[in-house]
Amino acid sequence: MSNYHFALPDIGEGLHEAEIVTWLVKPGDRVEENDNIVEVQTDKAVVEISAPVTGEIETLGGEEGATVKVGDTLVVFSGVRSERAHGKTAEAVELPTPPETLPEKEPKTAQRVLAAPSVRKAARVAGVDLAHVVPTGKGGKILAADLQRHIETKGKTEEPPQPVQQETVSSDSNQVRTEKITGTRKAIFEKMTAAKQHAVMCSAMDEINVTKLVDLRKTLLPHAEEQQTKLTYLPFIIKAAAQVLKRNPLFNASVDEANMEIRYHEEIHIGVATATDNGLLVPVIKHVDQKSVLELARELEELSQKARGRKLKPHELTGSTFTVSSTGGGGGFYATPILNHPEVAIMGIHKISKQAIVVDDEIQIGHMMGMSLTFDHRIIDGEPSGRFMNGVKKLLETPELLILEGK
Repeated sequence: MSNYHFALPDIGEGLHEAEIVTWLVKPGDRVEENDNIVEVQTDKAVVEISAPVTGEIETLGGEEGATVKVGDTLVVFSGVRSERAHGKTAEAVELPTPPETLPEKEPKTAQRVLAAPSVRKAARVAGVDLAHVVPTGKGGKILAADLQRHIETKGKTEEPPQPVQQETVSSDSNQVRTEKITGTRKAIFEKMTAAKQHAVMCSAMDEINVTKLVDLRKTLLPHAEEQQTKLTYLPFIIKAAAQVLKRNPLFNASVDEANMEIRYHEEIHIGVATATDNGLLVPVIKHVDQKSVLELARELEELSQKARGRKLKPHELTGSTFTVSSTGGGGGFYATPILNHPEVAIMGIHKISKQAIVVDDEIQIGHMMGMSLTFDHRIIDGEPSGRFMNGVKKLLETPELLILEGK
């Protein structure tokens, strides 16, 4: 038997560090290989990491909210058979036997409680020891309903943990509550700062008469519903952007500042800024130009649900070549979106509203939508930005062209 030091692995996309969001285990817990042990926040998403071996949790590599670098010890396991640890990514090392003056741990006989990470987190917030909750799930797994039933019928078995990331500072005139910038908000903070520091951003704005698009969507809604697909305006907009990107490759590019190069991407992968309870995430739809509006609608809904449920995988949050940001129906008519660095452009789409418009010298009631384009002025000038916006405007004002061009 030996102690096994499990280092934070590089889980993809050149990860250098991650923030510990939630520990799913504590010292003394017995875990099996492939059991989830911790949730960490990368610069893209919250990711669950599983145990590489079977053993007992000896020590944790940091408190929730702490940042751990790739290669640093994340967890130390004890009671690991040497042959099981052999060949693993992290290095298994024999630690010297502790002095006899230290108290030995009592043997652990109870089985590890089975519960999803969300249930474990809810139990910690409520101050409930899951060992006291009666499970009804398959294989003795504790379900969310089991936890709720326990809280309602038996109450808490221990005091709720005190918040560690907030404090109230008193002064003569007022009180100030402070909160650490962590998790997804920290990732957004750093991403926005990088964009501001590295790019020279300029925003152009226009408005689009989307009356025909509103009518087309209304016509297609029954067909989409038959296929159990939620059809919003966004799939049409993303499709239009992809077709214009094919004709304007400079906008489907990124900047390599270290080598002073513009990288033109052959594939069109569009990131879609999505608001969640935990902040802004940007899931990526790959090969947009090769998909129909209906296919884009299905994938967009799937990714949006994953984003709101914090179920996105790292590959679903990486690889974008251009980004579309929608403020939705509750937003304003214009905004200036921030670049998704190192991309060179981002398109903002804003609310649709009924307005009096002039068509063929007559005043009519139509549907107008605000559009904005933020671009890196070091790479893109005003004239090509206007050409790009006019291309999108033409497709959305005459949406039948989207069908003519197909995939």
